[in-house]
Amino acid sequence: MSAHRTGWYFAGVAAFFGPAGIQAVVLAYLLAIELNQPADRFGLTQMLGQLPLLLLLMVGGWLSDRIDARRVLITMQLLGVVLPLALAAALSLGSISEPLVLAYALAWGVVSAFAIPARDGMLNRIAGTRIQRVVTQATGFQFAAMMLGQALAGQAGSWGPVNILFVQSAVLVFGAWAALRLPSAAPVTDPAPRTSVVHQIASGFAVLFATPTIRAAFLLVAGMGVFFTGVMIVLVPLAIRDLYNGGAGDIAYGLIAFGLGMLTTIMVLIRRGGISMPGRALSLALVAGSLVLLPIAWDTPQWVFNLCLYAWGLCGGVAMSMSRTILQENAPSSHRSRVMASFSLATTGGTPIGSLLMGLAIGALGVRTAVLIPVAGVILTVIAVLATHPLWSVRTQPGR
Repeated sequence: MSAHRTGWYFAGVAAFFGPAGIQAVVLAYLLAIELNQPADRFGLTQMLGQLPLLLLLMVGGWLSDRIDARRVLITMQLLGVVLPLALAAALSLGSISEPLVLAYALAWGVVSAFAIPARDGMLNRIAGTRIQRVVTQATGFQFAAMMLGQALAGQAGSWGPVNILFVQSAVLVFGAWAALRLPSAAPVTDPAPRTSVVHQIASGFAVLFATPTIRAAFLLVAGMGVFFTGVMIVLVPLAIRDLYNGGAGDIAYGLIAFGLGMLTTIMVLIRRGGISMPGRALSLALVAGSLVLLPIAWDTPQWVFNLCLYAWGLCGGVAMSMSRTILQENAPSSHRSRVMASFSLATTGGTPIGSLLMGLAIGALGVRTAVLIPVAGVILTVIAVLATHPLWSVRTQPGR
């Protein structure tokens, strides 16, 4: 494994997810604060913004398995540069509206649907035999960069969202340059005869569901996508607005608290050299992550809310690292981008369902009661998967 290659790979990770952190806060700020959307419509808008991930992630994985994944990554980074500039222009002209913000979210979803599997598909080639370590480090860079982006976007109320969007574009340009520094990622030859695009994408799902270990990790990650990721992007902004009368800065603080928890866990994992039983760690982290949300259901002050998000992040760091490790170690090289796209499909593709569900639940029940839905959903998902799959006893492959 070349330290030079991994350094540029991590720089590229940071240069994509930093802008993603900016996007998450700016989008929530514009919808919840500037446009003052009600809870049900806020959840619906967030759901629609995530649909490109649901529809195109496997296409993105297929494309990165068939052509040079680096080319795909560079192209998507450069396309991403245009999006915040266009939104900044609209804001400068005073023509911001719900349809425009939704169009921005949809376009960002398309870029992400192709960029994420391209980068994940390259990781195995960059990492060599130290997959779990590089996966954990990459996850650390991802969430550290997201926190920095969220902290910057939290200043939207004082600096103005236009200036924040200019910074977002500049970082995306750097990401394209970092991707240029990576080695060409020529696709692995698939011994199967050439078939249609639909059949090749379907073959990625076939690998996914034919391998019990990969299938179990996918099902758990799917539950995490619906009940955690979808909940995150709706629950945090609406709780800040409805319970604590906060603004963009408070939304950013909540998301940063979660990210700090993720980063804390990742640093611990790097220092201890990984976890030998990733399936067991993944399952326990998901259960613990659901339980730490329970205090939000009570009449707690904002610092307790942020503390719950930090604890949620501690568990999320284990869940993200271990699930990605299981898939990277068990996916065949000819289908790796497609299998890793399924990971992103599970985490972010489940987000539209969770976003809509949480928006409707908060609108009907309020934030404090609605938080019980993800708690029950995750625990039931873990119980069902462990009862039908041998994930509890899965070990990390030697040398990984």
